[in-house]
Amino acid sequence: MNTQNTVDIDVVKAEITRNALLSAAQEMNNTLIRSAYNPLIFDVKDFGVGIMGPHGELWADAPGLPGFTGVLPASIRSGIEHFGIDGFRDGDVLIVNSPYMNGTHISDTAVYMPVFFEGELVAFTGNMAHWADVGGMSPGGWTVDSTDIFQEGLRFTHQRLYNAGVRNEDFFWLIESNVRVSRIVLGDLNAQIATCRTGAQRVLELCERYGAAGVKSYMAYVLAQTERALRDRVRALPDGTYEASVRLDFNGVDRDEIPVVGVRTVIEGDRVRVDFEGTSAVSRGPINTGGEATAAAVGEAMMGVLDPTGNANQSHLSLADIVWPEEPCMLNAEAPAPCDSYGYVLTALVEIMLMSLAKAVPERARAGGYQMVANYIMSTKSAEEDSFVFTEAVQGGYGAFPGRDGTCLIFTGDGDVSNTPIEVVEMRFPILCEQFALDTDSAGAGKDRGGFGVARDFRVLHADSMVKTANENTVDLLSKGVDGGLPGRMSLIYLDRPGEPSEELAERISDTAVPIGTTLRVRTGGGGGFGHPFEREIERVLADLDNDYVTPEQAEKLYGVIASRQGRGRFEVDLKATEQLRIAARV
Repeated sequence: MNTQNTVDIDVVKAEITRNALLSAAQEMNNTLIRSAYNPLIFDVKDFGVGIMGPHGELWADAPGLPGFTGVLPASIRSGIEHFGIDGFRDGDVLIVNSPYMNGTHISDTAVYMPVFFEGELVAFTGNMAHWADVGGMSPGGWTVDSTDIFQEGLRFTHQRLYNAGVRNEDFFWLIESNVRVSRIVLGDLNAQIATCRTGAQRVLELCERYGAAGVKSYMAYVLAQTERALRDRVRALPDGTYEASVRLDFNGVDRDEIPVVGVRTVIEGDRVRVDFEGTSAVSRGPINTGGEATAAAVGEAMMGVLDPTGNANQSHLSLADIVWPEEPCMLNAEAPAPCDSYGYVLTALVEIMLMSLAKAVPERARAGGYQMVANYIMSTKSAEEDSFVFTEAVQGGYGAFPGRDGTCLIFTGDGDVSNTPIEVVEMRFPILCEQFALDTDSAGAGKDRGGFGVARDFRVLHADSMVKTANENTVDLLSKGVDGGLPGRMSLIYLDRPGEPSEELAERISDTAVPIGTTLRVRTGGGGGFGHPFEREIERVLADLDNDYVTPEQAEKLYGVIASRQGRGRFEVDLKATEQLRIAARV
C-alpha cells in the first residue's frame, strides 16, 4: 500500500484534488445515466464508474454498484499486465468483460481509457455496466444452467474499441452481429465511451491546474491517509478469528451438489486476513465467480463496518489480506468455469462477511438481508424492432440494526440500485404491471423489525415471449435473525398462465415460453429481525398497525401486543392484556 511521505504535501490542494475527482466521477455517473439506452442502466443504475491512477489504483467513484466499482481497478491492472505500462496510447478505448480478469460475469462489461497529459500516462477512467445481451445461449445473459464460459456469450479481453483515437469499425460490427438487441447494446456501449471521455476531460483540467506529478502525488497522499485511518479502526477491534458460512440450494446443473460459501476473518493488531475455509470447489454450474469480484466483495463488507459513510478508494479495497486456497474454489474460478449466475455467491459472501465481523463489532451488527432475486421477460424471435429483453433486479428487505428497523427497497446491500419505474416498464416494453407494493409478510419480526420485500406482478402482452427467473437460498436463508429476532421470509416467484393453476417457481428457470396474458408474480424476501419481538416497544407496534404493516392477529402472535381498531380507524392497545401475554411468554 501507499507510504507517501507527508513532507511538502499541501493538504489543502490534496483535499481539493480528492473532491475534484469525486465530482468528476459523479459527472461520469450523470453522463452514463443521460446517454444510456437500457432502463437497467439509466433508471436502475446497474453500473459503476471510477477514476483510477496510472497503475490502476482506485482514486474516486460515484454512487452505483460497489461490486462493479470494486473490480474496475483489477480490470485495468489486467490490461496493464497484458500490454505493459507503456502499451497504451492517447485516444485508446478498451473493453473487457472476462470473469477471470474483472471477476463478475460477461454481461457486466467494462470500458476504460488511458488519460495522457503532456505525453505522460496520468490516470485511467472507466465504467462497468450490465448489457442487455451478450449473445450466448440465453437472451440477456445470466444463464442459469451453463456448464462452461463459451456458452455464456461474447468474452472481451482488452480489445481496442478506439486505437489511438481511430474507431475500430470492424470490432463494433462484430458486436452488432453477435447480440440480439443490437440497437440497445451499441447505444449503451457508446454511452460508456462518452462516460470515460467525460472523466478524462476533468482529469486533464485538474492536471492543467496542478500538473500530472501534483495530481498523482496528492492522490498518493490521500490513499495513504485513508489507509492509516482504516488501520487505526482495525486496531481498535478485538483480535480473534471470526467465521461464518451458508449453504446454497444447488448449482443450477447438478441436483446432488449443495454448494457452500464459507469465510474466516482473522484480526491481529491492525491487520485483517480473510480466507475461504469451507467454500466448495469450482462448480460445474454457473455459480462461480472470479477472484477479483470476491476481493471487491470483501472490501465492500469491510468498508460497511469500518467506514460506511466514507468515499471509497483503493485503500478500502486493499485493506484485507486475502489468502486463496491451494486449489481454485467457487470464489476464484479459472477458465473455462461458467460464471454467469455469480451474483448469488457474492451476495452470500457479503452477508456472511458481515455475520463474521458482527462478532467483532456487535454494535454495528445487523441481521441478515435477503438473497438477490431477478426475473427476465423477453422476446428475441421477432424482428429486431419488436425484440426486447426486460431485466428486473428486484429489491428486497435489509436486516434490522440495533435500534433501527431494516431498510426496504434495497438491492442485496447495494443501496444505490433502484427499481425500474412502472411507467418506464409499460412505456418501453409490452408488459403491464398489475401490482407494485411492499410485501409486509416478508419481514422478520424482532425488537427491531427487518425490512420489507416487495410484490411485483407483470402481465406479458407480447407473443413469442419467454421468462427466466433467478432465486436462491430458499432453504438456508441469508436473512437470519439476531438475538432472538425471526428470519425474513425467502423470496417467492409464481407463474400464472391463462386458464392454468398458478405455478410456484421454487428455483431458477431458464427461457420458458409463455403465452400472452401470463402473469409473473415476484415476492422478494425480507430482512431478519434483531432482538426478541416481544421486546419491541408497544408504540412501534401500534405505528405498524396504523400503517398496515401488521394485522391485529400478527401483532398478538408475533409481538405479544393485543390491540383493536377504535374510532376513525385508529388502533388502541389493551395494555393490561398485553403485559400479561408478554409476561406469560417469558415464563
